[in-house]
Amino acid sequence: MNIIETQALTRRFGKMEAVHDLTLHVPEGSVFALLGSNGAGKTTTLKLLMNLLAPTAGSARVLGVDSRRLGEREFARIGYVSENQQQPLWMTVRQLLDFCRPLYPTWDRALEASLLRQFALPESRKLSQLSRGMQMKAALLSSLAYRPKLLVLDEPFSGLDP
Repeated sequence: MNIIETQALTRRFGKMEAVHDLTLHVPEGSVFALLGSNGAGKTTTLKLLMNLLAPTAGSARVLGVDSRRLGEREFARIGYVSENQQQPLWMTVRQLLDFCRPLYPTWDRALEASLLRQFALPESRKLSQLSRGMQMKAALLSSLAYRPKLLVLDEPFSGLDP
């Protein structure tokens, strides 16, 4: 089974075509990367897959569902981290995890604890008080702890130390 499929996927912004006629198949269990220069359409493609943007033409299927019809059931199985995503900066790391946990029936508390240690995240600090890299670690943790079937990462490592 393919976890992602696109057929002639296209997205225009006015006269500019950000994604042109993209057809791809990503098999379940694989690791797949979109590589290209700035402005090549990588982020736009991911937004099309996550139903954050509608295609101008073509189609996409994610987890076997038309991307324009992704719902609660599918989003509970997709981890998505973007370098530009908004976080509730007024929350502490602990509050973020406590907020996210009930949204995902597959949340793994042991994995949460392990990632907290590995990422050296200070649970009592507000996200606004964390460095950019630490904020990205908190976003990654909150997207990995429920063991998603599909993990979509849009430059999640910007701001992280090697």
